[in-house]
Amino acid sequence: MLLSVLLASLLGVVGATPISHPRHEKKTPDYNNLTVAIVRDEPANWPVPVMNKNWTGKVFDLNATVAKGVSLIEQAANNGANLVVFPELWFPGYPKGMADNKTMAPWLESYINNSLTKDSPQWNALVNAAVDNQVYVVPAFSHLENGALYLAQALISPDGTSVVRHKLRPSGGERGIWSDGTPDELKVFATPYGRWGILECWEHFHPAMTFNVQAQAETLHIASWPYTPDEADKSAAYWESLEVNLAAARLYAVNAEAPLVFASVGNVRFLDNQGLDLAVVPASTPSTETPLLYHSFNTTGLAKTIPYTTNGEQSWGVLREMVAGFPAYIPKVLGTFVGRRTFPAVGLIAASKAASISEER
Repeated sequence: MLLSVLLASLLGVVGATPISHPRHEKKTPDYNNLTVAIVRDEPANWPVPVMNKNWTGKVFDLNATVAKGVSLIEQAANNGANLVVFPELWFPGYPKGMADNKTMAPWLESYINNSLTKDSPQWNALVNAAVDNQVYVVPAFSHLENGALYLAQALISPDGTSVVRHKLRPSGGERGIWSDGTPDELKVFATPYGRWGILECWEHFHPAMTFNVQAQAETLHIASWPYTPDEADKSAAYWESLEVNLAAARLYAVNAEAPLVFASVGNVRFLDNQGLDLAVVPASTPSTETPLLYHSFNTTGLAKTIPYTTNGEQSWGVLREMVAGFPAYIPKVLGTFVGRRTFPAVGLIAASKAASISEER
């Protein structure tokens, strides 16, 4: 698998067209110190507390959620943050409790209509917030692109440039609503603070996704989960639990030898490069009291990191050894899983309406 690296210019990410903001005075950042603000507040109209899955009377509202997100970015910047990270599908909100496209059918058309489109007024509001406040922003959102939905993350730079990536394989019931990303989106982004890798939720469980990013010599890993309760929450399924998801995050930090941002509605934390907690806010803490978790660390010299890890256990050389050493007696069959799947939004809506009519009969 090709290991791709996207290099950045002095204040942003290369490969995207910057939006011009001549009216804003550029601050001179201290690239030797990075303060991260991790969003744990919930999107607009999202059922609370964290494990509440009752959507009665709730509607997805992208405009209200973007307005809330912009406010959080401003708050974070005013408190000295250089990077603001959002939980998975925060725009317009993770549809918790909707296990698959059948369960989600009554909300599906609304969800599609409230998904984020690049270069839309809502997208530009987030870009403007990054530029106005001179911070990097990593939004996580349902991305409507070319008529299909994707679980997306982006890196928006203080100069207005941006890069979007899609979750390679949506997890569980997600796979049937959101389409697959592509392996070339498993990138690490070079910034003046260091090299940042970005993945979502259960991507952290799969070596086919983690190995590729870890081999690109991250100095900070940015991980977005949708929501996380506290430890021993009996209302959580295993895949929702803190115990399971935090285990994946800790292992990732150890293998990458990089600190890790654990963004989520509810329980959030910042891990060091040994997978140990440096800062934590539990889900039991009201979001109105603490909407953001802050952590600062020294980044001196991290921007000079070599492009690839040459001798690490997660490296291009090791990957080649694995391919060469794969047992000869096992057939080299790709199978159907690796075939990329896309789900056109119009087809999803038509199927949900057909299912609704059938139930009424």
